[in-house]
Amino acid sequence: MFKQFNAFIVGYYGMHNTGDDALLYSARWASQHLLSSQNNIVSSATDIKCHEFGDIKAMPNALFRGHQRLSHYKNALQSEKVIFGGGSVLHTESDIQFKRHLIALAGRNQSRCAGVGLGPFTSVGAEKACAKFLSECGFIGLRDKQSYDMAKDLCPQANLKLTFDLAPTMLCNPKNTLIEIERSGIMFNFCPQAIDAYGNTDKKIEFRRIENAIDIIERVWFETHEPIYLVDFNDHYFFGDDQIHRKIIHQLNENIPVTHIQYDPNPFRVLQRIAGFKASVCMRLHASILSFMAKTPSLSINYHIKCKNWCEQIGMSEEYQFDALEVCSDSVVNTLTQSLGTEFAKPLMTTESAIQASLLNWR
Repeated sequence: MFKQFNAFIVGYYGMHNTGDDALLYSARWASQHLLSSQNNIVSSATDIKCHEFGDIKAMPNALFRGHQRLSHYKNALQSEKVIFGGGSVLHTESDIQFKRHLIALAGRNQSRCAGVGLGPFTSVGAEKACAKFLSECGFIGLRDKQSYDMAKDLCPQANLKLTFDLAPTMLCNPKNTLIEIERSGIMFNFCPQAIDAYGNTDKKIEFRRIENAIDIIERVWFETHEPIYLVDFNDHYFFGDDQIHRKIIHQLNENIPVTHIQYDPNPFRVLQRIAGFKASVCMRLHASILSFMAKTPSLSINYHIKCKNWCEQIGMSEEYQFDALEVCSDSVVNTLTQSLGTEFAKPLMTTESAIQASLLNWR
């Protein structure tokens, strides 16, 4: 059959999430410049304006049961390969089986996963389906060692490679040169912590985290007098950061200069903004990753195993890592203020090494 597209790029795109925006940007750049796939189509929940690569049109609204699935199948059938571009995309049996169908329609040999994470699986059936998926996909780049080891156990004969998150690939574009500016202020990012696969949260834990966040921000400001910035990395109406940040701001001491920066669909603009802060305190994984890319010292509040894996991967100091369920305000405040007063310990991995590791997803 005639193939209309070089690649069908699949991910959680167009959902107003800065991390996924960075993954999409990186996947589109790499597919064009490293795989010579000039004519691509993207799975996206919404329309995306992109001057550099061309605009993206959202997948059609479902007019009947299974409509969107059929649209994905059509795109895969018309493409030479499927590229699963980054993120934690292999969890449930039904979704993994769906991805297997896409590979079968497009072609197994050229299809690839780039910078993905595995698990946690929701069932034994999901593990078995993932093993089949790994054996069928032409190349699987795993972004962390835990995912790589898991994939090796599930399907040792698959074409697996320990790679890195896709986001640093953004910096390969010569147009994406960060401008050195005088740093000022501290960025904070908080998000809900799901307790199950459906995104439900524990109200008591969320309330306590907001109370801790307020305490941390107020004490940091009174000790440093650095402007405070609360930055949204996810604009989902229910699972996003906006509501949490608004609750924090509403209860902060009115004398504290705080700026709420809402979701920005341009990931490089977000990266440049982070490059202007003296430090960051991050819950979202890609808030930490973009801070690392911008060489902005960061403290990580780990709400998911993927955050812990990231910290270990770059060699972040243990004193800069905090469990989201047991955040000690004193520890965060003391670590941040003391490091601002002296010097932050740098991660063992350099940004340049991260870029090279990220490029392994495309070789």
